[in-house]
Amino acid sequence: MSTNLRERSAFRAERGTAKGLADAEGLIRAAGELAPTTEAARADIERERQLPRALVEAIGNAGLFALWLPKAFGGPELNLVDYIRVIEELARADGSAAWCATVAACYSRVAGYLQPDIAREIFGSGRTVVAGTINPTGKAFAVDGGYRVTGRWAYGSGILHSAWTLGICIVHDREGPRRASSGAPDIRLTIFPTSAVEVIDTWHVSGLRGTGSHDYRVADLFVRDDHSISCFDAKPLQSGTLYAVPMITVLSIAIAAVPLGIARTAIDAAVELAQVKTPFRSSLLLRDRATFLAAVGRAEALWGSARSFLLAAVSDLWGEGSSGMAASMRQQALVRLACTQAAQSAAQAVDLMYNAGGATSLYESSRLERCFRDVHACTQHIATSTDSYEAGGRVLLGLDPGRSQF
Repeated sequence: MSTNLRERSAFRAERGTAKGLADAEGLIRAAGELAPTTEAARADIERERQLPRALVEAIGNAGLFALWLPKAFGGPELNLVDYIRVIEELARADGSAAWCATVAACYSRVAGYLQPDIAREIFGSGRTVVAGTINPTGKAFAVDGGYRVTGRWAYGSGILHSAWTLGICIVHDREGPRRASSGAPDIRLTIFPTSAVEVIDTWHVSGLRGTGSHDYRVADLFVRDDHSISCFDAKPLQSGTLYAVPMITVLSIAIAAVPLGIARTAIDAAVELAQVKTPFRSSLLLRDRATFLAAVGRAEALWGSARSFLLAAVSDLWGEGSSGMAASMRQQALVRLACTQAAQSAAQAVDLMYNAGGATSLYESSRLERCFRDVHACTQHIATSTDSYEAGGRVLLGLDPGRSQF
């Protein structure tokens, strides 16, 4: 089945109404319409290492921080394919803006595990930003009514414009670290106001500089039990296909959408440059050189094949969930492989275009320069790590993935 057919069948199966389709298309359109505002802020994003407040408000007003907010709370609760299409459209304008949006939008799914009054308190109208990381580097000490949380976490993307923050913790009691029934550490996701957090200025990096992904910490902070959930074993309180997909898998999908959008911009920017640039010691425009044409062809093939694999894999995963089946380990493995392949192929496509642009690509005024740095930052995330190739291969050969969470 072709990718377009897969996309259309997934849309029909999930929504079945013109209104649902208009909602998704409207969000994609809104992401595209933000491009002038986002591009005008690119210098500020880079210099300040965070998104300007006006851009944060524009993204929030467009509903892009709440793509997976449950319908019960006024959110669109997008299917997986639509989610990718929205985020990659935003990433075409700026990788950092898309990264901040995808992290917050991914965490909006957590609302489906919370009591309705708590979900509304935290996520409000859908403009609220929840920041944080999945690294379980905190400790949650069980006390009456909740937990005393202490910890330091890295990679708090978007924390400087967030209202709430996640702290993933290993639960402790008087005897020490608590174990789940499986024998693995009892890991809990806690949510607390960002006003209670100390942000540590650590985000001095090359790519995705504007995400403001600083370290953060809290010490002996009381978190009510109803502001926390079991990180990997929580049972959703909302129904819907989105909750048939494991948390690690949806996070990987959310991350993989960003490099696809960055690579699309790099290809388009290189083609635009080729119309006007005549390389040194050449009488031909860049567009007329065989080496450039081959590079564009390879980049387009890398981008298109990786994107098709990702959309097909997540569409099939969504189909399993829509039919009431639990997500199979094989399909999860294919999705994780597709997410990694999307990021790795996007980086290869950007590299081809960056090299084809010659010395022009070095300048900050070139879109290729930012694309190069940002896409390689994307590939460093654990969700798109090349370790997924081995784990995916193990599953496809009938073995366990070799890790507790896959």
